[in-house]
Amino acid sequence: MTGRSGRTAKVRDLDDALAVVTDGCVLAVGGLWFHNAPSAAVRALVKRGVQNLELLTAPPSSFTTDLLVGAGCVRRAYLPHVSFEHLGLAPNVRRAVEAGSVELVECDEATLLGGLMATLEGLPEHPVLSLKGTDHLHSSPLARPGRLSDGTPALVPPALRPDVALLHAQQGDRFGNIRHWGAPFCDPVLAKAARHVIVTVDEIVDNALVRAEPHRTTLPSYLVDAVVEVPFGAHPCSSHGRYPHDEEHLAGYLADCARGELATYLARWVDGPAGPAEYVAAAGGTARLDALEEVVA
Repeated sequence: MTGRSGRTAKVRDLDDALAVVTDGCVLAVGGLWFHNAPSAAVRALVKRGVQNLELLTAPPSSFTTDLLVGAGCVRRAYLPHVSFEHLGLAPNVRRAVEAGSVELVECDEATLLGGLMATLEGLPEHPVLSLKGTDHLHSSPLARPGRLSDGTPALVPPALRPDVALLHAQQGDRFGNIRHWGAPFCDPVLAKAARHVIVTVDEIVDNALVRAEPHRTTLPSYLVDAVVEVPFGAHPCSSHGRYPHDEEHLAGYLADCARGELATYLARWVDGPAGPAEYVAAAGGTARLDALEEVVA
């Protein structure tokens, strides 16, 4: 069954859920840096060979953005900030932008979120006041000058509407009620703005638990089109309250990219595993991933 009705079963397998992501669509990817990133979903898209995506990421982004760009899936990107935090820059994004193989839309967090807010509000644009007097006015196509009703100058980024949003959270029920154990970051904004929302979760829980703890629901079912149970679905990124990011894996990814050997990484971690369970086994199994320790920079 399909649709966003609150009592419609929305559990899907990963490939079935991702069928709506087609070449050339506008794709939003949630999380923040390498936390709560929908890594398993992104790997599945890369494996399928989706192309010409217009990528919009929650600010700031990291591994999933760099992987999509490095694999040649993206033609245009809205990226206020992308890096691997204390591990360094995003190598594939930097190379692609410098080479001109990906069009980077200059924007910052305020103008990107302003465009998303315009969609939520059903308006053609949304005023942003925090960037007055900055050079951003001259560098970003989203930083359109305008005024409030009282004449106050403001930037008015146009409405942005993703075709699909990919998100990751810790729990969901079969009806698509989602529970983030930590901060949801920009995920609720992306879910409200996108036409179609897919959420991977580490665990499907009974609806009785959701009804017993309604305050724990961060995305109600009417916002969600598909929920996919993927244990360790954020790895090598973190899933708040479940497991931290895998510093060793991320460092290995960056080392492969620095040597110009992204293909080696893709062969081992994207094309090699038959599915999410095989990926977890290749990463050392649940025993290793459960034993990951938080790294404090």
